[in-house]
Amino acid sequence: MIWLRPAFYWIIKTLAWPVTRIYVRLGVEGAARVPRRGGCIVVANHVSYADPVVLGSACPRRIIFMVAEPIYRLLRLRWFYYMMGTIPVLPDRPDPRAMKAALKTLRDGGAVGIFPEGQRMPDGRLGEGKAGVALLAARSGAPVVPAGILGAHQVMPVGSSFPRPRRVKVLFGEPMNFPLGDGRRPPRERLDGFADQVMGAIAELVGAEAPMVAAPPDTLQRTST
Repeated sequence: MIWLRPAFYWIIKTLAWPVTRIYVRLGVEGAARVPRRGGCIVVANHVSYADPVVLGSACPRRIIFMVAEPIYRLLRLRWFYYMMGTIPVLPDRPDPRAMKAALKTLRDGGAVGIFPEGQRMPDGRLGEGKAGVALLAARSGAPVVPAGILGAHQVMPVGSSFPRPRRVKVLFGEPMNFPLGDGRRPPRERLDGFADQVMGAIAELVGAEAPMVAAPPDTLQRTST
């Protein structure tokens, strides 16, 4: 039955097509920058409950999203998140179990989706990126694909319960790689520096100011697909 959850994902994505392409007129740029095979980490800004829907619809691959544990455990949604293959993660402290599940997904050649701010930003601005994305990139060696979501804040702002018919656009940037080290856990400053670089790449895509000063250029490598 290992096919059941992937099949469910693609059924949901197909059903969401009229909503994303017609109701919110989803536009996509740079989808070819997402690696077609092999593990990768797709990261994006987070301002709305609509973000996973539009990002998943825009991405040519199935995305296994990491979801905050309190949201994953909501009774009315738990079955859905389970069937979508999402990975629950503790929002306020390191979660080795979630890290292990994400690493397995990447090593199996899957795509993991993360909103590096760790929460929705109610004012629509970019927040500070957490170091979890950098640690996952460092331990897996998988490329990080930044994505910028434009318009979702107007479609479904924090506090709203139904999406509005506003135009949404998703832009994918060039993949980024955490520099290879000596096999040990990188120091915190390198993780934070790469997290800043990731948020800087997202900021470029959405035309916003990066929330933190980026790390020196030698902490970043870019790859082409």
